[in-house]
Amino acid sequence: MNPFKSILFLISFATLIGCDSANEKKVSISPRVKNISKVDAPKNGINSTIGDTLVFSISSNDADIAIDSVQVIYNGKNVISQQSIWNTINETPGKKTLTISVFLSNGTIEKKRHFVTLLSDIEPVRYTYRITNTYIHDPDAFTQGLLIDNSKLYESTGEKGQSTLRQVELKTGKVLQSIDIASQYFGEGIGLLNENIYMLSWKERTGFVFNKNSFELVRQFSYPTEGWGLTSNGVNLIMSDGTHMIYFMEPESFSEIKRIEVYDQNGPIDFLNELEYINGDLFAVRWQTEQIYIIEPNSGKVKGILDLKGIFDFSTYDKRHDVLNGIAYDKNLDRYYITGKWWPKLFEIQLVAAANNL
Repeated sequence: MNPFKSILFLISFATLIGCDSANEKKVSISPRVKNISKVDAPKNGINSTIGDTLVFSISSNDADIAIDSVQVIYNGKNVISQQSIWNTINETPGKKTLTISVFLSNGTIEKKRHFVTLLSDIEPVRYTYRITNTYIHDPDAFTQGLLIDNSKLYESTGEKGQSTLRQVELKTGKVLQSIDIASQYFGEGIGLLNENIYMLSWKERTGFVFNKNSFELVRQFSYPTEGWGLTSNGVNLIMSDGTHMIYFMEPESFSEIKRIEVYDQNGPIDFLNELEYINGDLFAVRWQTEQIYIIEPNSGKVKGILDLKGIFDFSTYDKRHDVLNGIAYDKNLDRYYITGKWWPKLFEIQLVAAANNL
């Protein structure tokens, strides 16, 4: 072999060994600290039902170190009793993050994050419908929000460059009053509170406050999520964002007061869209379905499901007609009104208990 080449080979080989050694140092991992305690029950990520009693079982992996006591914190309070049980009867549904502190006989404390999902303990009442009247609806209205106040029908429409807030004559579908939303916004749901109509936009995270009578823009506000549905309980505004979360907002600052997670006995109900607050319950259209969920606003439990299957016959119209997305309630007449995006009809209905409830 050429001596010069041999020297180059030795240098290259040494360089490779040096690189490998450097890489070894870079990827070396510190030994993981082994926990002494272990949560045997309830299993992390378990689904349980509100009202269940969860029994906590914590064991030690070291025969010389005992467990003196255990503390389980959820929502800022200790939920475990001296008997190591958590009675969930007063809890709301949703995924709960628990902080478990294990106090050991050697004077150390081990903390763990543990997850438990609580399902609703209510079997929803099933409803169907009876159509009592059918009215003309603007087929060019991409309906996003619907409400009735003093027998006056208000509607918001979406799509950029076509979003509006309007007052509509119920029996004829005639637009009596309208204001265009700036073209950079995609209009969404509306809610009425204190003589003002609040309107959301979809992804722009910007909302608008209009005077109910003049449609004058009073001010704008912002929020940290997408905007989908909006309604009011007479004190606060209530907003959906297309997930299973519902947000209660303070009307002046539009800051969040609280939120609920919407669950039935099987799990979360997502894609919640148009909202209406009716007689103490929250009605929510589930996007891309023909169902409206009736929700306990304090807990998020689904207490009823209104199935509107077949209310609009899509087979007789072109493909431009979109999904159910409008519910309004006239509290003076006790009447429900239903429509959808680009639907040429608006339906007045009565709720009927489904046969399988009897």
